[in-house]
Amino acid sequence: MNNRMNDGGSDARVLESVSLKDLDPESYGQALARLSDFVWSLYQREGRSFPWRETDDPYRILLSELMLQQTQTERVLPKYEQFLSLWPDFEAMASSSLLEVLSAWKGLGYNRRALALRTIAQKSVAYGWTLPNDYQTLQEFPMIGPATAAAVMAFSHHEKSIYLETNIRRVLIHQFHPNEQQVADAQLRSELAQLLDLQTDYKHWYYALMDYGVLLKKQVVNPNRRSAHYSRQSKFEDSNRQIRGMLLLVFTEQGPQDFESLCRQLPFERERIGSCLSALEAEGFISLLPAVSEEPSQRYGIPH
Repeated sequence: MNNRMNDGGSDARVLESVSLKDLDPESYGQALARLSDFVWSLYQREGRSFPWRETDDPYRILLSELMLQQTQTERVLPKYEQFLSLWPDFEAMASSSLLEVLSAWKGLGYNRRALALRTIAQKSVAYGWTLPNDYQTLQEFPMIGPATAAAVMAFSHHEKSIYLETNIRRVLIHQFHPNEQQVADAQLRSELAQLLDLQTDYKHWYYALMDYGVLLKKQVVNPNRRSAHYSRQSKFEDSNRQIRGMLLLVFTEQGPQDFESLCRQLPFERERIGSCLSALEAEGFISLLPAVSEEPSQRYGIPH
């Protein structure tokens, strides 16, 4: 395959950028159509295949979207298949225990996503064990924001929706804002809406855009750094996120623990451990259990 860069030829893998703000209306429309044609052509040649792309099932779409948030695809794939073997639909997930779900989620990180998945499954009973075909209603579920709601609308229901995620943001900033800083998502959503007007297959259009975004990540300096909403991920070492993760790991592997035992096992200050325990309890990850002896010791565990 020819890997020529930035020449705009039919076999190029990176399309030459153009600043939309410098174009007249006719050239503006041509730039949109050029990107659309290029992305479809690249997708037909190099489009990736994943099991969640072969389904319209809202449960499987949601599962993949939650798992893929801030997690690489190669780590998600075996977990996705494991979860479907254990809990193939919303009804099965709703009947799971939180301990089971967190134990299976281990290795993906960001455990709030696992808690949200189980909570959404339980709430889905009101919709016949599925998700509603309504963008606004979807956002009433925990951890379903605008992007995830748009994904469900496009991938499950084949509806026109504005799905702006990190790979798609990378494409739009690279393609249409080559010399700009602090590019706002509102501007990108407007451009994405205009690109959608050129499409008839919204589901695969977004897959094609994301695949191009993944390719760009390997070929150009990260355009997302020029987003007005870009922020570096905070360090994990010695963070409260690390403490929370270690606490949940202890609970999933060893069962209920008292506070003193946790302080002996974790290399952090008592105050920070106590603060993280309180946060985990408030969020529903753990609950305070009765002491097992007459000693007035607080015990915590993951509720069943």
